[in-house]
Amino acid sequence: MAVKTMVKKKAALSSEALNREIRILFVLDHPNIIRLHEVFEDDKYMHLVTEYCSGGELLDHIISMGRYSEHEAARLLHKILLAVNNLHQNNICHRDLKPDNFMFETTERRAELKLIDFGLAHKFFNKSSTAELRSFVGTPDYVAPEVLQGGYGPKCDLWSVGVILYVLLCGKLPFAANSVNEVYARILSGEFATNTDLWTNISPLAVDLVVKLLVLDPNKRISAETALEHEWFTQSPTSPLTISRDILESLKKYRVKSKIQSEAHAIIVKCLNINQIKDMKETFMALDREKNGFLSFQEVEQGLLAAGYPMAAHEIEEILRHADFKKDGRINYSEFLAATLESRALLDDDVIWSVFNRFDVDSTGVITEANLKEALQRAGRQVSQSNIHDMMAEVGAEEQGLNYEAFKKLVKHDN
Repeated sequence: MAVKTMVKKKAALSSEALNREIRILFVLDHPNIIRLHEVFEDDKYMHLVTEYCSGGELLDHIISMGRYSEHEAARLLHKILLAVNNLHQNNICHRDLKPDNFMFETTERRAELKLIDFGLAHKFFNKSSTAELRSFVGTPDYVAPEVLQGGYGPKCDLWSVGVILYVLLCGKLPFAANSVNEVYARILSGEFATNTDLWTNISPLAVDLVVKLLVLDPNKRISAETALEHEWFTQSPTSPLTISRDILESLKKYRVKSKIQSEAHAIIVKCLNINQIKDMKETFMALDREKNGFLSFQEVEQGLLAAGYPMAAHEIEEILRHADFKKDGRINYSEFLAATLESRALLDDDVIWSVFNRFDVDSTGVITEANLKEALQRAGRQVSQSNIHDMMAEVGAEEQGLNYEAFKKLVKHDN
């Protein structure tokens, strides 16, 4: 894990902006977005505990390589668009997309790419609005023209994606100039080159996507959802959908017996390393045909059928009923991981002991109502005292609390 520590009294880090960033990070749940685990606060500092990305920034990789092959650029841009589409499905606009704000999960060649730094991110309410947001924010070379003009919507993120794609393909910025004002003037003109020697070996399909992203009028600019269906990504045959039997069986039999069990599983999936969840992540991404970071009834049904596991509607409804912890009618990434934990024998004693200590915040060996409330608050869950009491009463622990053995039985379905 990594810890981002911020001084609360700095003018640039107003309480409202900082709390907004934290709220947004706790909402987001996608393989291509940095995950916030917990938040700790004291008198002077706010500490954000996130997953650790050891592979460095995308910007550093671009600088070292000069440019990416078209195949590799397509792979990376697809991941970037998946992250942006999930943001926009959650009515969140990042407002500062650039290579500096994407990090590789590990140093491996084909490591996962993660979107980071949500300090400028903001909620919006109307996906079709082009003037809902007004703050002049962003990085000069990547900022959209409508941001410069004072009114914009989520499509500003797609302009930034277009600039990133341009850089990935040719290694140069499309609107580079000698001063920031000149950069802004070039952005407002919307003129950029794709006919230089650097573009000689770039396919017409790649150029077409650049052109559709770098459109001055946001109403005519392609969306993340539509961009993900662009022929540039689909020109090569896709691999057949495969789901391992043990992941499927684990998903089918997943049952939640208490709310504490659900909360424990939600924390467990945050503690797992990338190798432990690799197959589960790939299965989730394969099932997510709409590429929005959620699994609907239809996606689960179609995915299982395509993989050779047809199921009756009531069986799929039963899966969703238990796996859908948030009760919003769909399965998000963490919910899917939680529902398939047993397929990888990940509920071992070491993992459960680690999670028990996350709840046992004062290290007394017993989880009390006060402990439970504080642990959930750190994990971004605001639960009333009455609901906390009900959760403990549900498992008969409202008076004595939960010791490790009792907690272990709850987590492992042994009770």
